Amino acid sequence: MRTLNRWLNVDVAAWLCAVLAVGSVALAFLGPERSGALMARPPLLAFTAALVCGLAVSGARAVSRRRFDSALLHLGCACIMAGWLGGRIAIRTATPGRPAGGAMALVAGNQTDALCDGEDLNTVVGRVPFTVRLERFLVDRYPPSEGDRDEGRMPPVKEYRSRVTISAPGEAPYVRNIRVNHPAYVKGYHIYQMSWGESRDRFGRPVLDSEGRPELYTVLQFVRDPGLPAVYAGFVVLFAGLLLFAFRLLRQGAGPGVEAAAELGREVSP
Repeated sequence: MRTLNRWLNVDVAAWLCAVLAVGSVALAFLGPERSGALMARPPLLAFTAALVCGLAVSGARAVSRRRFDSALLHLGCACIMAGWLGGRIAIRTATPGRPAGGAMALVAGNQTDALCDGEDLNTVVGRVPFTVRLERFLVDRYPPSEGDRDEGRMPPVKEYRSRVTISAPGEAPYVRNIRVNHPAYVKGYHIYQMSWGESRDRFGRPVLDSEGRPELYTVLQFVRDPGLPAVYAGFVVLFAGLLLFAFRLLRQGAGPGVEAAAELGREVSP
């Protein structure tokens, strides 16, 4: 127990927070791709797992001491890190039959279960356990302004969305509308509206649809992250811990003042 107290005391926690803060700043300078690849290495994954265990133990000790605000803060951080760790493990253990992510480029009428990667999305990385058929891609624009009319340009895009039909073996097909910041969730995958554009043939010429308009394509991004619920739960627990901690500080600060005011009132009362 003495050894555990030595490793989990306030001084060690303060130094650890300082080291993690400096490391976070250093990773920010590396950029998202390089920092992500660095953090996905086994030694750093093992360090994160050890940190999660340490935070969980500290949270349990805080509960035993009835310091519930500290317990929530520790457990919230542990949940966030554990969720991130779950997502990294899902990427490392991904297989073609269960990919961790990828994208689909579809035009109206296309149906597939293949996820692709690469600049032109021409490399198949795996297949999802359902098929996606693009029924229609819609682009909503703002009403044209006078400047748009005078210069003959299209008004800015307000929103774009993909209307798709999801089909899985043994289940009835159903329709989903996928919009920016409003993904669909299907069998462990979040499906995001990533981008769109006008289709072109191999000579770079625009492809027209049956009505003579430019044919539009949509790009849907698929992400399988089993740790995401733990991350969301961790933020909720962390926020609750911060509120409880602030409430405790207010009570501690208000206590002496309230007692002093009461004593002063007794002295001046007739």
